[in-house]
Amino acid sequence: MLQELAGSTAAPGWAIASMLFFLGAWLAIAVATWRARPESMSERARMPLEGEADASATTAARES
Repeated sequence: MLQELAGSTAAPGWAIASMLFFLGAWLAIAVATWRARPESMSERARMPLEGEADASATTAARES
């Protein structure tokens, strides 16, 4: 029954397309990470998350 359904709905084509899309996205992220400079990655690691900058400013004002 599942073989008939897969054959009539072109499911194998969608499965192959989704695997190729995943592989392409993974490779793009891997290449971008590989080519990134360590300095820029270090900068990004120290960036505050959304809303943290306001919270740290408020905390610093209270401590003063």
